[in-house]
Amino acid sequence: MRTSDFRPFVATAAVSCTVLLTFYGCNGRSTPPSSAAPKEQTDTAVEQPRHAEAHAEHDHAQHMISAAAPLSTDSIYHSSVELTDQDGRPFELASLRGSLVLASMFYSSCTSVCPVLIAQLQRIVDTLPEATRAQTHVLLVSLDPKRDSIEKLKQLSERHKIDDPHWHFVRADSDGVRELSALLGIRYRELPDGDISHSQVITLLDRSGVIRKRAENPGNDPGQLLTAMAEATHASSLRPTQ
Repeated sequence: MRTSDFRPFVATAAVSCTVLLTFYGCNGRSTPPSSAAPKEQTDTAVEQPRHAEAHAEHDHAQHMISAAAPLSTDSIYHSSVELTDQDGRPFELASLRGSLVLASMFYSSCTSVCPVLIAQLQRIVDTLPEATRAQTHVLLVSLDPKRDSIEKLKQLSERHKIDDPHWHFVRADSDGVRELSALLGIRYRELPDGDISHSQVITLLDRSGVIRKRAENPGNDPGQLLTAMAEATHASSLRPTQ
């Protein structure tokens, strides 16, 4: 497929995806993304605040974490993390090999950022040409293994009216969550009130599971992500799947 074939698609997609994915706190208040995460947030993927009492007086939006990890050239399909999908079936990352994948992380009890993120993914997928959409999968990994049971994942997919075998809501244990967050470049921290502060990122994986694009706050410019998908589709058609 020629790259030029995607020019109309990218132009249409940039217009179609004009709804912005705004940074929200877990309490639903909006705030601009910070230019850099505080040092204590970047030392590790998961941190516990020292003073719960002090935290209670702050807007959760102030704790949003920016993902700044460099893109990896390794396939995430080398990971052997054990996953289970919303239908209770074991799920292997390597089963996505050969497809384009839009991956992100969420938790089901989130009432602001995560629903917007899922809706943004739905709009992006709906904008794709039929041939590209048929070879695109969406991978959503829960950040909350303590509360996000298989039943919760199923309820979430039903709430968003998603009944598509290309969409995968998956859960892992705590170690698996840490591993996948590191692979996808997503930083998060658990808060004393049960909320989870996390970076707002959609990651595009090529057919070999290598990261081709990481879009932070993707609603601001979905055209860049869609362009990367067009380029990944073209590049993938020119080389064999690894």
